[in-house]
Amino acid sequence: MDEVTRMLDDAAAQRILARIARSRLPAGDTPPAWTPGLRQALADAFALSPTAEPLTDGELARQALLLLAEDPATRDAIHAMAATGAAAPLKYDAGTTVAVVTAVLIVLQTYVRFERDKQGKWSVVIEKKPTSEALLKPLVQKLLAYLS
Repeated sequence: MDEVTRMLDDAAAQRILARIARSRLPAGDTPPAWTPGLRQALADAFALSPTAEPLTDGELARQALLLLAEDPATRDAIHAMAATGAAAPLKYDAGTTVAVVTAVLIVLQTYVRFERDKQGKWSVVIEKKPTSEALLKPLVQKLLAYLS
């Protein structure tokens, strides 16, 4: 596993995740808004049950970075930002919680596609399996717990 990423403090993990998320979001595109329907679609897609595991913004950000670090180029970028310090985090109008959740949804869009049917029901389609599925499912589990 990536020890550099695991050792990031909460603030650094959030800043680095925000920078990577911003770079992966196509101009004019936005991730889906967090809704109970999207929560249920993720829980169903990954066969997860609700948990009351408390976690911080930093823990959620580190889990997303661990998944991203599977790609050697992204891992190198994470390490470089960790060594030099990342720029100010991407700001969202609704505050820090939304910033981390939005960044995680952007990361998830690297691996899954969020779809909405005509009735407004969300579904999740896994498009690209990560090298280690042992990192994708825990990220979704932590996201669901974070927003419980």
